[in-house]
Amino acid sequence: MLKHLFYFWLGLAILCINKIRYAVSGYKEPRPFSPTEIEKAIAYDKQVVEGWLSALKTHAGQTIENKTVLELGPGADLGPALLLLDHGASTYITIDANRLIDQTPDLFYDELLKHANHPTELKAELKKTQFSQDDKIKYVVDPTFDLTSSLKKESIDVVVSQAAFEHFSNMEKTVKQLSEVVKPGGVFVAEIDLMTHTGAIRSRDPLNIYRFPNWLYKALAYSGIPNRLRPNTYKQLFEQNGWSQISIIPLQQLSDEQTKQILPFLASGFKQKDAQMNILSMLFVATKNR
Repeated sequence: MLKHLFYFWLGLAILCINKIRYAVSGYKEPRPFSPTEIEKAIAYDKQVVEGWLSALKTHAGQTIENKTVLELGPGADLGPALLLLDHGASTYITIDANRLIDQTPDLFYDELLKHANHPTELKAELKKTQFSQDDKIKYVVDPTFDLTSSLKKESIDVVVSQAAFEHFSNMEKTVKQLSEVVKPGGVFVAEIDLMTHTGAIRSRDPLNIYRFPNWLYKALAYSGIPNRLRPNTYKQLFEQNGWSQISIIPLQQLSDEQTKQILPFLASGFKQKDAQMNILSMLFVATKNR
């Protein structure tokens, strides 16, 4: 009991600190490491892309070749864009609420492209994007995250996202707009991090953000705060907007015993069985109905 009280008050203090910090400095750190950590950033991007390609093939029976790809929340670099173009994608569109790619040094791309099959062509595309002369890579910054104002109706074949979807505050709007811009038969593939994001408490109390009632969590909300949506909610939203063949693949989980121990100390709404509180992160795949 004392342990849970401690984590409640510690988590509350962290929420207060983050609210102040992001109000002052804005949202600048989409990943837990700096884009100047070249080797780590390259390994991360390669792992992300391999995961997307595997999910696309295994759960939707498709490849990336000749596809128009939309990435939601690309974060600090355009590594995944370059890697998927190298795998045969025809066009790569990225939409983010903040322009974060200027943090990434050119050395990152120089090292990344050493692993590419078409480094010269990809470097030319990168330079166009960096100078706002988009061609095969289109980088869109829109604080309102309005997909329909930036994209044509039914123009997207594949949507990908990595640890960004859990930060979207208006998921109903986002899924509805995705349904408008994705072609029939198009596929959505995202890794969604359902845990507490603050490193200081994440490993010790991964469900910390679910300890707080909605009124308190909303009062301490800041730009980029996790939305606390659970797997069943994502599934319902996609189904309601014309998607099917939905797969929820747990990537990290609590044991049954760990889940049983923490459930009584979570806020109402997160104690029900259908909230699947054992799932800490997941791969979510869905296909738009034809």
